[in-house]
Amino acid sequence: MKRTIYVLTFVFLLIFFLNINFKEALAQPSMGIKISPVRIEDIVDPGETITKYVKVANESNQKKTLYVYLRDFKAEGEEGKPKLIAPGSEKGYFLASWIDITKDGIEFAPWEEKIIQFQIHVPDNTGPGGYYGAILFGAQPPKLNIEGEDKGAGMAIAQQTGCLVLLQVSGDVIEKAEIREFSTDKDFYSTPFKVNFLIRVENLGNVHVKPHGAITIKNMFGKKVAEVKVNDKGANVLPNSIRRFKVNWEGDSGFGKYTAELGLSYGTAVSKGGKGKQSIFSTITFWIIPWRIIIPVVLGLIFLGSLIFLFLRLYKNKAVKKAMERAGLRHLPYSPNYTGPSPTLHLTIVLIIVSLVLLLVVGAAYLLFFA
Repeated sequence: MKRTIYVLTFVFLLIFFLNINFKEALAQPSMGIKISPVRIEDIVDPGETITKYVKVANESNQKKTLYVYLRDFKAEGEEGKPKLIAPGSEKGYFLASWIDITKDGIEFAPWEEKIIQFQIHVPDNTGPGGYYGAILFGAQPPKLNIEGEDKGAGMAIAQQTGCLVLLQVSGDVIEKAEIREFSTDKDFYSTPFKVNFLIRVENLGNVHVKPHGAITIKNMFGKKVAEVKVNDKGANVLPNSIRRFKVNWEGDSGFGKYTAELGLSYGTAVSKGGKGKQSIFSTITFWIIPWRIIIPVVLGLIFLGSLIFLFLRLYKNKAVKKAMERAGLRHLPYSPNYTGPSPTLHLTIVLIIVSLVLLLVVGAAYLLFFA
């Protein structure tokens, strides 16, 4: 009886503490801040003012006050990661100082979502090209520098999330991109295979470009076997930077030499102030060799050829002995190393048989991998 009471007491205490921990877990605040869209792109004229909106959500179960930070940004590395910089700290094509948005803290109830409006004033003397900035929302108030060139933009960033702004100021822009690298991680693949393609695109112009297209893969007979999309999410390459794109093609079977043809297009339509669509191309080759299939086939052919050779040799010896018996030369010694006109015939037969076997193997491989 006492043992039962102890067990029940233990279970009760366990449930009690688990329930407290569960409630405490529910009470823990989530620090999530969500913003959409994460990227704003537009084409503007010098002197134009445009109005844009972002949707900001407090994805936590506690009240929150969010503050606005303005930043310029540029490309960092080749992975497309933006590097945020304080407005006015570097010379270049930046636009944080053009943005007019509230500098007051914005109150959010738990799980509340608000639409925040802002304006972008493009200066009259702005030259054509791409200009870049970011609007960030953080949980701590920024340190403001009202007198500085940043005009009230935040100088310290706490927990935050943001939206990138990419503007193209119309005019005589330079849109030029080149493929700096198109390669595979290996030259030879076995089966099953996974071919990893690396594409590096350099932007030599003064406005961001969005190269997109596909890799067309053809087998040794020129037949298209696959197509792989490149940059279908619409990532940008900023001016004077290189961006890499990684895609792959995988499968269970393949054989022979393959050709991969990369075709990318970029550019803004003439009607929108650009130079029109342009295309860039590159081609590489690689091999797929199914060693797991070829090695057993080759060993099988060697074994089969050896059997055929042994059979022909035994057949020759037996035929010669019978011919000697019919000629009454039974008691004369016969050497198996006899050489005469027949070995040439035997070699020809062996070559014909091996050729037929190879033809069958190649035909089977074609039907299996290419038909």
